[in-house]
Amino acid sequence: MSKTKFSSSIDYIDFKILNNVNDKNYKVTIKHLEKAVTKTGFFVLKNSPISSKITKSLFEQYKLFFKKPLSEKNKVNMLNTNSNRGWGPSKSEQVNNNFNPDYKEIFDCGPQIDYDHKFKNLSYYASNIWPKDMPLLKKTAISFYNQCNELGIILLNKIAKVINLPENYFSDKFDLPMALLRCNFYPERPTFSADKDYGIAPHTDYGCLTLLFTEGEPGLEIKTLSGKWEKIYAKQEDIIINFGDMLQLWSNDIVKATQHRVHGSKNVRYSIPFFFNPRHDTLISEINKKKLLAGEYLAYKFDTTYQHRK
Repeated sequence: MSKTKFSSSIDYIDFKILNNVNDKNYKVTIKHLEKAVTKTGFFVLKNSPISSKITKSLFEQYKLFFKKPLSEKNKVNMLNTNSNRGWGPSKSEQVNNNFNPDYKEIFDCGPQIDYDHKFKNLSYYASNIWPKDMPLLKKTAISFYNQCNELGIILLNKIAKVINLPENYFSDKFDLPMALLRCNFYPERPTFSADKDYGIAPHTDYGCLTLLFTEGEPGLEIKTLSGKWEKIYAKQEDIIINFGDMLQLWSNDIVKATQHRVHGSKNVRYSIPFFFNPRHDTLISEINKKKLLAGEYLAYKFDTTYQHRK
C-alpha cells in the first residue's frame, strides 16, 4: 500500500474565471495557470463545461464493458489491429521499460475521419472498434470525445497566452487532432505484486495535453520538484490536467511535463484520460535542419509502448 501524502503544491483553477477575462480574479488565475504550466506540470480544473451527467454515464458504460467475459472483450481486442483502438488486456502496455508492463486494462477510441482522407492509413486515425451490443457506449464516448476536444482548444489558447504565444496559436493545428479517449480499469493490486509492479509505472505523457476524469477515488501520484511522490486530490466533478513531452519539446522546454504513476491498491478503480494532440503533419521541432512532425513523434512513442506494436 502506498503511503504517499496528498500534494499541497497543485493549483485548483476555476474554469469560469479562466474563461472570463473580465472576472476580477482573472489575472490571479492566469498566474496560477502559469505556475502549473512552467513549474508543477499539473493543475485541477473546477467548474468545467463538461457535465457530470455525461461523465457519470460514460463511467457506467465502461464498467459494463470491463465486466464482460474475456471472450466478449477479445472481439474488440486491439491486438488484432495495428493501432490503439478497442480493448487492451492487462500488461498490454509498458510505459517504462524499467518496470513491468502496467497492471490495468484499457479501452481506446480516437477521431473519426472520412474514408478517403489522406490520413486514413495512419494508425492514429484508425477506425474505432466497438462492442456491437453496446450502442450507448459508442454514442456516449463520441459525444464526450467531442466535448473534450472543445475544452482542450480553450485550455491550449490560455496556455499559449502564458508562454507568450498568440492566443489562437494552437487552434488551426488541432483541426484534426490525434486525440485519444481512453478508460483505464485498475483491478485490485495482487498480493504478489513487487516493487516493479504498478497500475501504471512512473512516466510522462507523450503528447500535448491530458484531461483526466476520475470518480473522486485517489490513485494518481506525481513527482514533485523535490523528488517526492505526492497524491493529487480531485473531486468527481473536477478534471486533472497535465502536459506531455510533445508540448514540452514544442515550447522549447517552457512547458513542464511531470512524471506521474498509479501504484494500485486493494480497491478497484477507473479513470478516463483524454489525450489531446495536434494534427499529424504539425511541425513541433526542427533540430539541425531535421524537421519533426507530431505524428512521427507520437508513432515512435506508441511503437515503444504497446506490446502488440513492439
